[in-house]
Amino acid sequence: MPYRTSALAVVADATAAQSILDALQALEVAAQTAPDCLTAMGIVKSGEVDLVVLADSPGQFDALDTARVLKSLRADRYLPVLVAAGPATTAERRWGLLEGGVDEVLPAGFTVEVLRCRLNSALRLKHVHDQLGQVQQELAKTLARENTLLAQLREDNQNLKVRSITDGLTALYNYRYLMEWLKTEFKIGRRYGHDLSMIIVDLDHFKHINDEYGHPFGDYALKEVAVVLKRCARESDLVARYAGDEFALVCPRTGHKEIEALAKRILAACRKHDFVYKDKRVPVTLSLGTATYPEDAEVVSPEMLVFLADQALYHSKRQGRNCATSWHKIDPETRAGIRRELRGPSHPLLAEDPKSRLELAAAAKLLDPAAETTSLRPTRPDPPSEA
Repeated sequence: MPYRTSALAVVADATAAQSILDALQALEVAAQTAPDCLTAMGIVKSGEVDLVVLADSPGQFDALDTARVLKSLRADRYLPVLVAAGPATTAERRWGLLEGGVDEVLPAGFTVEVLRCRLNSALRLKHVHDQLGQVQQELAKTLARENTLLAQLREDNQNLKVRSITDGLTALYNYRYLMEWLKTEFKIGRRYGHDLSMIIVDLDHFKHINDEYGHPFGDYALKEVAVVLKRCARESDLVARYAGDEFALVCPRTGHKEIEALAKRILAACRKHDFVYKDKRVPVTLSLGTATYPEDAEVVSPEMLVFLADQALYHSKRQGRNCATSWHKIDPETRAGIRRELRGPSHPLLAEDPKSRLELAAAAKLLDPAAETTSLRPTRPDPPSEA
């Protein structure tokens, strides 16, 4: 034998058991016997048994049932089972044993050489099965590690995605995500004729707050304002940090009346909110500017919506702060002056959007038909006079 093995002979007849035991010992196999299935089960469970030899003879147990039971006890490794055929074992019986899971059927009155060949064959099969089992276990462990790493990678990617669109201080969306979301909502509004409004919010005298109470309190004020805005906004609205001390709200399906009501609600909530520094309430106020598509005719692009809301915010600043201004409520002269600043296709808001240039020109003419300077068409120089 290439290596020393341990075998178990399960034979009810003592004479037959001794004959099988002698043959196994002649092959230098460490052998032991069991008279019945229950005894064999105990030995297989408690000891290292490399193979089992069963006697197929009438008695207290059936060889095929015993083989199945003993094999099921060693789920961790392969257990070859050989059946020693008796004089009454027919060819049909041998076929049934092999079909039922027995590895080898030894002929009646087998010799030591026959047993050697069959044992070598069974042990080679066992070796291959055991190696395959070890490989499968290693693969299962590797797959489990890969799944763990994959799950961690997905979680890390999700965290990175959240961080890439989230402001680190206020936990609101950042400027990049704001503009992406605004462009998508603008396309939807233009396609289906829905209103789309925007509010830009600015903390009044924020530099004074930082200088007076320190930057930690300034960060605290920004976070508290973010909380106020989130509480006032609807679930369908997007709240984002627009710049250092500025915030933005994008409100789909919201017209002039609704956006002005929301702006008033934000102002009232901020006035009631407690901004506390060293047990002392610090007054923090906001200035707001709003614009609406398509009710504000000048809004021909997402960037224009932002621009006009920002202009309305500047108007609130000029009016003394702590208030809200809608673009359409700014006096016509001021709006006309702002529109004149947009004259010409080279303006950053219009340079790559000819459709926006045409729409804004039509809006300017509609709102101020007497003002020829509102045309966005570039002027041509007069032709040279002929001599």
